[in-house]
Parts: sequence; C-alpha cells; structure tokens
Amino acid sequence: MPADAYQQPYNQQQMPPNPYQQKFVSDDTPCAKEEKPPNMYQHEFASDDRPRFKRGTPPNMYQHELVSDDTPCAKEEKPPNIYQHEFASDDRPRFKRETPPDMYQHELVSDDTPCAKEEKPPNKLLELRLKTSAVLKTVPDKDTHVTSEEEAYYEECKQYYRVTRMPLVSISDGILSNNLQLTSAALKFAIDEDYNEFNIQEFLNKVCNILNINISDIDIRKIQEGCIVLELEFWKNIGAAIKRIKIQALYHSLTDKLLEEMGKLKVFFMFMGDIVSFANTQRFRKQIKLHLQWNRIYGIGHTYWNGALQDGQDRGPHPYYCPAGWKRYALHVSENYDEKFKGWCFCYHGTKFAYGLSILLSGLKPATATAHGQGIYASLSIVYVCHPRYSEVKKIESSEQNNFFRRGKYVQFVLQCRVHPSNIKRIRQETLGAGNTIIDPNVKNNIIEWVVDTKGKDIADFNDPDATIVCTGLMLRVTDNHPGLLPDSQWWHTSHLCNNKNCCALGIDHTVLKNQKINGDRCNIVHE
Repeated sequence: MPADAYQQPYNQQQMPPNPYQQKFVSDDTPCAKEEKPPNMYQHEFASDDRPRFKRGTPPNMYQHELVSDDTPCAKEEKPPNIYQHEFASDDRPRFKRETPPDMYQHELVSDDTPCAKEEKPPNKLLELRLKTSAVLKTVPDKDTHVTSEEEAYYEECKQYYRVTRMPLVSISDGILSNNLQLTSAALKFAIDEDYNEFNIQEFLNKVCNILNINISDIDIRKIQEGCIVLELEFWKNIGAAIKRIKIQALYHSLTDKLLEEMGKLKVFFMFMGDIVSFANTQRFRKQIKLHLQWNRIYGIGHTYWNGALQDGQDRGPHPYYCPAGWKRYALHVSENYDEKFKGWCFCYHGTKFAYGLSILLSGLKPATATAHGQGIYASLSIVYVCHPRYSEVKKIESSEQNNFFRRGKYVQFVLQCRVHPSNIKRIRQETLGAGNTIIDPNVKNNIIEWVVDTKGKDIADFNDPDATIVCTGLMLRVTDNHPGLLPDSQWWHTSHLCNNKNCCALGIDHTVLKNQKINGDRCNIVHE
C-alpha cells in the first residue's frame, strides 16, 4: 500500500473531530482548556462591565456590596457602623467611628451655653449648687451656741415674726450713712429650724435666688446652734464705698413680698451691715426692757387729765396732753429717767404695724417724704400721727394676733418719744390737706408737725446717749371696729385719704369705710 494512501485516511477519516475543540474554535471567544468545561462563574460575570474577579473564586459579597456605591468602605469582616453613618451625614463634630456618640455631650455641644456636667443640662439652680459646694468647703464646724443676750433678743424677734410672718430686719448705722466707715458687710440670719435638720446648701441656694445675690460673693463666717444663726460676709475683696452702695441697694430691695418669701424659709431675723455694730446693738438692747410700773391705760376711768399736764416736771417748752384711748408699754431706757430727760419734750411718731416692734429693736427709720427736709417726723399730738398716712391700721386676723392683742378687730402702733427742744429744727403746719378742719383741739394746725434733726444719722438708736430722739414707750390702740369711726378720727374724712396702701394704710376699702360712716356704725376702744 502506498504511504500516501495510508496517511490520508488516518488524518482525516479515521479520527473523528473533537466536539469541544470544534465548538469553541468556531467562534472568536477565547478557548478554555480542552480538558475542562468552561468556568460558570467566569462566564456569568464576564457578561457585563463590572470588574472581573479571579476566575476560580466566587466574589466576596460584602466587598461587592460596598464597591457598588460611593460610600467609604468599612472593614470587610464587619458590617458598616450604623452610628458612624448617622452622625457623619451632617456637619456636627464626628465621634469615634467604633463608639456610639455620647447623647449628653451631643446635647450640650448643640448650643452656645456653657456646658455643665455632662449628666445634667445647664441651668441657674445647677450653677448655684456648684458654687455653693465651693462655698461650703469653707464652712466651719458647729460653732458655739448663741449667747443668752442674743437668745433673749431673738425671742423678741420671733414674736414679731409670728405676728407678721416676715423677718425683722435690722441694719447698722454705716449702711445708710455716708459719713460712717463701713468696715465689713455682713448678713446675719436667724432661722427657726432644728440645727440637725438644717440643709445649708438648699437654704443658701434659695436665699441667693430670692435676694438676687451671686453666691460666689459670700463667705460663711459662722453657724451657731440653738435657733440657727448663720453669719455671712459679702464682697470682702472690694472697697468700702462700693460695698456700701451694694448693700444699700440690697436693703432698699427688701419689699414686703420679698420678706414674705424669706419668712417661708423660717427666717425670723435679718441683720445687714457691720457685725461689730451688731454686737454693740445687742449690748444696748439688753437694757431696753418693759418698765412695768410705768405702763398706763389713758382715758376716763384710767389715767386721764384735761389740758396740759401740770405736775412740776420739766418737759421743755411744749405741753404734754393726755393720749386718751391709748395704752402705753413703757421702756426702761435709763436708771435716772427724770435726770436723763429733764427739759426734753414729749412727742409721737406714727409707724406701720410691722415697724412697731422693728423700730423698738432697730431704731427709727427716717421719713422718706421730705416736705420739710431730711429728718424724723413727729408731733406733740397723738391724734395727728395716728392718721393712716403715718400709723397703719391693721386688721387683726390670725390666732397669733388674737392671742397677742386679747380681743379686738383693729390695732395701731405709735411711738412715744422724748426729744430735746434744740433738736426740733422745724415746726410747721399739717401736711394732710385738712384745711380749716380742727385736727386736735389742743394743738393748732399750723404748729402740729415737727421735723427732728438726726445730726447726720440715718438710724436713731433709742439707747444711744448721743441720740436726738429716744423712744420711751410703745403706744397701742385696739378697737372693736375701724378706728376711722371714732369721734377723734372724724377729721380723717376731710383730709387726704385713699386706697393706695403705700400712702394711706387704711386696712379697709375707703368706700366701705365711708358707707359705714354714712350708716352710723360705731367704734369702741378695747382697753384690755
């Protein structure tokens, strides 16, 4: 057999075609390896334009998911941090990616207010508490008990507090006078509360809020036991002149409403000013006691006289008339009373009810109305000074007042004083618009009002030997109806009388009083 014949059938006829080779060679796609079928994964993903993975490896599902958008890739082995994604979507400061944001931190950074501790939002009370904590670091341990002098004084103050529900306020001479040196600015509180239950931080927070004081301006100097006595010092790092201005402003801010708030904290006494002056005041007040043998009830059937008293006593150039209808609680101000006040005239100073006891303990506060110039207003006529402009008419309501005044519906206070005639700097006519109406049949209208010189002192201490006016008795009148219905008070209705409590402390609506007068209602004095 020829060689050519043998070779041709062997190459073309005897060998059948490879089906795999023939299939893939028939198109333009790259041939896979002959011994293996095509890779299914490769074929699937090669059909689009996405990036190719290694032929023999399935794609990483997490990688594929994150590469499909433009967000930053998280670590492949972890899903994306939800907190990171949420807070990165705005312009706020980013927190650590692995840590959820601190909710309190986020809240405080979102505004411009100073950040308090992260666990609490900032507020005024929190600031006070933080500052109080710093102040309390300097609080001394429990100091001595109050002295017997102070205790007796505070008992009198409590009587005032129980009737008025407000603290009695006392100030030193240096507060209102620009002529005296103010060495220190102290604020002293006496509080009717048990020492062991007293929360000083809570108390200071409330006081600073009521008085509008910055707690960082005060230092706690002393805490005494008995009733609680808390002594604070103000503004010790500023000059005396500025210190006086600040404490004057504080004193003049003490409205009745504010004092009622202090009363709710059981504060029954407040002292403002130089603490050395307070010690001197305590020493003086120890001597001021009721002089029982000189207590009097004035009126027919009691101590009474017509006209000027003629008993041989030297009372200066001005007459002394019977204060009929009033009861006097005499004050023991001197062992040698007659010698001390020889030549001194009797006069009267009307006051508000709340000031009645306060004046006895703190001194006379100068008149705020200055029609006749700076000084203390007084009169030789008690009929004149008991007008509601000068002497508050107070309705007796609480059980405390009933116990204090026994019985009756209305009460008034007037101070009986002694003044040396050389200190009466003006004697003028009445200033209540009474006109030709007779106020007091014993005293003419044109000489009924006095202005007493205080010699530059804004507080006249009753027991100060240099005082120009000295209170020797507290005059009290209790009635079973409004005193405006008394015969001696009929002149009120032709003078100035109004419903403004800051002008005329009537204790009743003016229209109601006028109707009672028209109806013929009567009023009687209660002497018991």
